[in-house]
Amino acid sequence: LRQTPLHLAVITKQSNMVDVLLQARADPSVLDRHGQTAIHLCCEYDQRECLSVLLSFPSFSSCLEIRNFEGLSPLHLAVLHGHQDLAKMLLDAGADINAMDVKSGQSPLMHAVESNNADLVHFLIENRCDVNSQSYSGNTALHIACGRGQVDTARLLLKSGADSSLKNYHNDTPVMVAKNKKIADVLRGRGSKHVRDPHTLLISPHGSNYMENGSPSSSQSRGSSPSSTPHTFHNSASHSPKTPPAQVHYY
Repeated sequence: LRQTPLHLAVITKQSNMVDVLLQARADPSVLDRHGQTAIHLCCEYDQRECLSVLLSFPSFSSCLEIRNFEGLSPLHLAVLHGHQDLAKMLLDAGADINAMDVKSGQSPLMHAVESNNADLVHFLIENRCDVNSQSYSGNTALHIACGRGQVDTARLLLKSGADSSLKNYHNDTPVMVAKNKKIADVLRGRGSKHVRDPHTLLISPHGSNYMENGSPSSSQSRGSSPSSTPHTFHNSASHSPKTPPAQVHYY
């Protein structure tokens, strides 16, 4: 397994031994066969005491941003495993809150949204993460929340400054990947420079025509078809009959 005594001390929850090994100048940056440092293992196995010891030594600083062979930093692992207390310890020690993983370019916030961990989403936002950072495919945390139907998370992101007009590299905005009408309504209620006044924008019961204050929109009164309206909401969540259902694209 290419594990050093330091790796084994963390896995076996021996914080005292971690201290002894570091005092003897054990190198915390050594990787096991999965590319994990001792700090990675702390975050994976929820070893708060061991992490506290590791972070007390000056040599830890070189390990905070090391990616394992899955492209993940210790902070990514702490978020993915739902360990908010460890995430806080890493951030207090100087970890990059907006660090992108190597494989997908996702930030810790995106991983928290993807894991549907509302507490961690709140925590990261409170610690001033970038809510508009984009992955390699151009998706934001809001794209992910909308694609997964996470209404409350979408509301929180919008309230925290998420830009609903940002497009991913497939030219999709969050509303275009919205899993259902409820999510789309949240986005339209928030509004953006590309969306009409949310107080005058309604969707008809048939899900096709836009209405303004109970009357057909001006574009429809001029004879324009619903499909030509730039803000048409597709109940099937597809962009057009020729494209598959909209979804968040991961690469």
